[in-house]
Amino acid sequence: MAFAGKNPFKIARQLWSVGGFDKQTLAGDLTLTHKDSQMIGLDPGGSNRTITLPAPVNGAWFAIFNLADAAEDLVIEHADGSTTMTTANRNECAIVYALDDKASDAADGWDVLAIVTISPS
Repeated sequence: MAFAGKNPFKIARQLWSVGGFDKQTLAGDLTLTHKDSQMIGLDPGGSNRTITLPAPVNGAWFAIFNLADAAEDLVIEHADGSTTMTTANRNECAIVYALDDKASDAADGWDVLAIVTISPS
């Protein structure tokens, strides 16, 4: 969907996203909610982990960074928990987004925008 063509909203100073960023080491699989940070750096903590997305809501997005220190993958699944969308390998970021609202147990509704190679610090 394109923008409406109305006058742009201008921000005359830095835009801060309080709570919009997170970094954590996982001890198990993770189910995201729409209250979680949109940009999240995850260390799988020693083995592959499954990341389950919340129900798709129009305009929602996540950037999920795999900060593993070894060959550990983040398997990203749709909200139904049984349909794999993509995998973010070590030093990759998966950017996912939703264009429609779907039921909380939806097997679709999310799309992958990109898998990007990263250089974690």
